[in-house]
Amino acid sequence: MRYIWQEWLQSQLEAYQGGFLLTLDSLTQCLNMPDNVFDHHIKLGPSLAHDVNADPQALPIMADSLKASVISLGFDFTDTGSILLGEIHRALEPQGNLYVLLSAPNNLWHIKSKMGLSDSRKLVPERSIGLHRFKDWLSLLGFEIADVDVISCPWWRGFSQFHKKSELSKAWLSVPIAYMIKAQKKVATLNPIKPLEETLSIPLNTKLANVSTKEAS
Repeated sequence: MRYIWQEWLQSQLEAYQGGFLLTLDSLTQCLNMPDNVFDHHIKLGPSLAHDVNADPQALPIMADSLKASVISLGFDFTDTGSILLGEIHRALEPQGNLYVLLSAPNNLWHIKSKMGLSDSRKLVPERSIGLHRFKDWLSLLGFEIADVDVISCPWWRGFSQFHKKSELSKAWLSVPIAYMIKAQKKVATLNPIKPLEETLSIPLNTKLANVSTKEAS
């Protein structure tokens, strides 16, 4: 999954964007993030190996200051995912992008791990958000979903290999394992109001002249 996520991110971040990139989970820190796309890369976490030691639920970052943020399964291992997403939205600048790797709830890979058939049981989240619920969170905050790709596990290969669903010839025979989501922060703008044109009043009868509130020069 990590290599598929890495490849997808590189295709999304292949062009120069400038500004600040924020990453705040251990999986993302292990990825080879491009060093020539953003002016600064901020790593947030609980250890001294990161640039910033802070609570993700209260980011020490000014509003509208981040160009992008990458979160790999970070929403799957927190009880306050909606608060974290709200903080990311606050810190992103208008048109800023959020890249998220989100696990599919109760997918067969997780079930296999919970049954003791895999040695990665400790990595399985205790709770899952689900794509539809996460989309609702994005919509309520004003994010616009720009791209969603699915990491699938084909059953005919023994659920041992992950692939992007868009690249599978028999995608309908595979099951979703995770979702790769790109969302963009949208900010409502003020529409210019057309100036009201002065109109003369309609005479009620022949004895009343048109009345205007404009002062005579």
